[in-house]
Amino acid sequence: MKAAETTQAILLRRARFSESSYVLIWLAPDQGKLRTVVRGTAKRGSTMRGRLDLFYLVEIQFAEAKKSDLHSLREVRLLETWESLRENYARLLAASYFTELCDLLSEPGHAAHGLFGLLQRALGYLCKHDPSKRSVEFFESETCRLMGFGHSQNAPGAIEEHAGHLPANRRRLMRMFG
Repeated sequence: MKAAETTQAILLRRARFSESSYVLIWLAPDQGKLRTVVRGTAKRGSTMRGRLDLFYLVEIQFAEAKKSDLHSLREVRLLETWESLRENYARLLAASYFTELCDLLSEPGHAAHGLFGLLQRALGYLCKHDPSKRSVEFFESETCRLMGFGHSQNAPGAIEEHAGHLPANRRRLMRMFG
C-alpha cells in the first residue's frame, strides 16, 4: 500500500456518494483539483463530519488510488473556516462563484499554487469585505493571468472561451451590483 500524502486544500464541492459517504472535490496547491471519497461521514457519530464544509481550508491526508482519480480521504485537520462568509448572502455568493470558477478551470494532477493562493486570499478578503464588481473582476483577471490565457480586458470572455461557459453564480452576483 502506498504511503498517504498530506496537503493543504480548500473544499470546492461535496456530493453524496452513498447513503453515508461523500465525494469531495478539493483545490490543493501541488495536486490541483483533487477528488477524494470519505466513507461513513454522513453518520451522526462521524469524527470528520464537522470538518468537511464548503470553503474550509484544511490539511488532508489521503491514500492515492491506483486505478482512478478518486482517492481515499484518511484524515482532516481544520485550519480555517472563514465562518463570517456564512453571515452575509453577498459574501457567500461571491465565495461560491470563486470556488466554482476554480473547480471549472483546474485540472487533477496539475499544480495550482497560484490559483490556490488566490482563492485563499479571496476567501479571507470576503470575510472582512462585501464583494464588489471590482473585486469579482479582479479575481477573474488574476485567474486568467495565472491560468495562462490572455484576456485583453475581458476576463469573463476569455474564461468562457476556454471553459465553454461561466458558472451560473456569476450572473446572480453581477445582478447584485446593478
